[in-house]
Amino acid sequence: MIRFHLRDKKSIQATSILMTVYYENTRVKISTGCSVPPKFWMDRKQRVKVTIEFEKANEINDRLTAMEAVLNSLMKQYRDDDFYPSPQRIKSDFIKQRQVPVKNKKDKKLWDHFEDFIEEKRKTSVDIREYNNSLRKHLLKVQEIFGTPLSFALIASDSANFSLEWMNYLSFIAPNAEGFPGLLPNTIGKSNKALKAFLNWCFEKGIVNRFSLKCFPSISEDVDKIYLTEEDLLLLEKLDVTDPHAKKVRDLFLVGCESGLRFSDFIRISEHDIRNNELHIIPKKTKNSGVKKLIIPLSERFKTILESYNGILPTYDKNQVTRFNATIRELCCEANMTDDIKFYREVAGETILIIKKKYEEVSSHTCRRTFCTLKFLKGMPAQAIMKFSGHKSERNFLKYLKLDAELTARTYASYF
Repeated sequence: MIRFHLRDKKSIQATSILMTVYYENTRVKISTGCSVPPKFWMDRKQRVKVTIEFEKANEINDRLTAMEAVLNSLMKQYRDDDFYPSPQRIKSDFIKQRQVPVKNKKDKKLWDHFEDFIEEKRKTSVDIREYNNSLRKHLLKVQEIFGTPLSFALIASDSANFSLEWMNYLSFIAPNAEGFPGLLPNTIGKSNKALKAFLNWCFEKGIVNRFSLKCFPSISEDVDKIYLTEEDLLLLEKLDVTDPHAKKVRDLFLVGCESGLRFSDFIRISEHDIRNNELHIIPKKTKNSGVKKLIIPLSERFKTILESYNGILPTYDKNQVTRFNATIRELCCEANMTDDIKFYREVAGETILIIKKKYEEVSSHTCRRTFCTLKFLKGMPAQAIMKFSGHKSERNFLKYLKLDAELTARTYASYF
């Protein structure tokens, strides 16, 4: 890991910027040769604030980015060679390789800035696939359509019709999860959101003058995702599972249904998070947006699973969510969750009827929907459920309540 920091944060004058690399329990500090008044330094972003009050900001930031790239390359070379260098060796090798030409911001092209954007996202986001994989792929495909490298001028130009080509590609050409042309409205909305995140980042960095992004709308549709009933959960709990991996997936999935946590949270519960028959955890996704610690009472099913592991739940690799989802679907199929689920989708401008088996629609996120829906059906007030699920707005919370028409009719028949 590489980090930049100031030599003296409390200095009233410009102070040196140091670069520190951490590896194998060793810390090596390297001088960058740059200095900045502390008031212009951004600790979280590890860069100089771009402002007219400090004209060298862009120059220094470009220099830091180039130095970071050189050191990353050097450390990768060490790892590939299975070599553990001394701090002195790292410093000397870095000095030899640092004579790399630094691109000025004006010389950089859109794709250069996109790579910088991705690197910054790596430091602040748990999952960057929406940007590094999906957005990159879509931009490259639209670039092929234009037959010329993408540029900010092309995106901003009304005459180039970039937004029309972009929306046409997403709506009618890009393959969806079923392999057919045309993404679903929610996926298009996510792609537009990712593109706007990149462009807004460029605006804030002063890379390009701001232009309107209204042509990239936040499209969404109400997706009728499923939840599991209490009977489904019981079938899954009683299922005889002998494969160690499948058993771990089943148990963690049930823990997710009993806690309402996201995949990134229920796969990392430690013994220290559990005390006084309560789960105390800070959600990864929302820890920077105002949602702090959640305190969730342990259900009897949760306690039973916990006891089966002697009080220490297993963890799961956060990068293996696809394998997790495939396994839980197989288990739900074995548990006879084979009812037909009918729903409509807007694909390539047409509304189509889709029929799937219930188990085919189960995923790690089904846990959260199941928790919210079952608690609501048991009579728990929405505001109380939100305290446990971490939802800040009732509008977003209500999206998680999946009450099919038949169940709603039976539940609220007494009101008629």
